[in-house]
Parts: sequence; structure tokens; C-alpha cells
Amino acid sequence: MNERHHRLRGAGTGQDTLLLYTLMPLGLILFALGILGATTGITLLPFDPHHVITQIGGLVLAFIGLRHWK
Repeated sequence: MNERHHRLRGAGTGQDTLLLYTLMPLGLILFALGILGATTGITLLPFDPHHVITQIGGLVLAFIGLRHWK
């Protein structure tokens, strides 16, 4: 089963590892800061007063990082 799984997805590369370990935490931190800003009213990004771009951008970065999990 494990060999078949590697055949379907391919072996992970160094770039996959780098993207996973940088984009995933960065996206989760950005998402958490967006939630915190929306809860407390603190504006983190001057062009995003409602914290929607911060939260969606954080989730997008986290999902892009997760796509490189091999």
C-alpha cells in the first residue's frame, strides 16, 4: 500500500518540504491574527479594516502549504 501511495503522488522534494514548513505556519498565523483583529477591533493591515483579506489570505497560504505535503 505504501509503495502504491508513493507511485501515485510521487516522492517529496526539498522544495515541497520548504513550502510546507513556511507557508503552512505563515498562513495559520495570518489567519489567527485576522481572527484576533476582528475580535478585538485592532486593525493589522491598513487596507483591510474588516479583516476579511487577512483571514482568507491566511487560509489560502495554509492550503497551498498543505498541498505540498508528501
